[in-house]
Amino acid sequence: MNTKGIFSISLIAAIILATSCGKSHKEVPVTDIEFNPNKMEIFTGQILPVTVTTVPENATNTGELQVNSSKPDIATFENGKVTGVKAGSANLVATCGAVKKTASVKVYWTMTKTGTSYPIKLATGYKIYDSPGVVNYYDVDFSDGTEHFRMTVLDKDLGKKLDVSKPNPSLDEYDSCFLCSVRNNNENDITIYLSRDKAPVIRNEMWETLPITATGYYSLQFVTGKGYVADIDVSLSNGQIWKMHYEGPITTKNEGNY
Repeated sequence: MNTKGIFSISLIAAIILATSCGKSHKEVPVTDIEFNPNKMEIFTGQILPVTVTTVPENATNTGELQVNSSKPDIATFENGKVTGVKAGSANLVATCGAVKKTASVKVYWTMTKTGTSYPIKLATGYKIYDSPGVVNYYDVDFSDGTEHFRMTVLDKDLGKKLDVSKPNPSLDEYDSCFLCSVRNNNENDITIYLSRDKAPVIRNEMWETLPITATGYYSLQFVTGKGYVADIDVSLSNGQIWKMHYEGPITTKNEGNY
């Protein structure tokens, strides 16, 4: 038997074993977390992909990464995507080990014209008074700064759906209410005028009567806990579609005898 060869193999094995046991696995902690994008503006119902990256690339505790929404009633985060639930502000909060980072999410109610959606960033208007403390009607405007939907609603019509294809019997003989789509420069201004006992008339910015008709409704109401709630769901025979939903405050000015 070659005991010398056996001894050499055993010695090498012992050296390898001793060397392996002497080494320890080096932990590399996450030192930063990056969101892309880190500031988000989305609509209600919109889904936006979000990339969350840990630094460095060779970090060993990436399995501890957690991402949550600070207000899931406004925006949710799941499977790398943020979804707008209702208008408001929230944060995506990412934690991994001792590291914590946030990204901001702003969710807007939307207004849509012929398939293109715009965020409602401004809600302003007037309360028109007949006498002190008695509101006659509301004249309100919803806008992203360029595109607008403007509506007037009698106080006694708050909460009612105003049919844009029929007369409005709530109106006085010489009064009217309207729904309007307009840009800041008044291009493509279309206004639907409702009257007491006549079919609604649709005019452009030059006050010319347009040979088109409209179907659908608009409404304004005040709901405790939500503020003003406004809706538009109108189709025009020229192919335009107007849709809007808004909940929240409206910055109003007073006009009339108040």
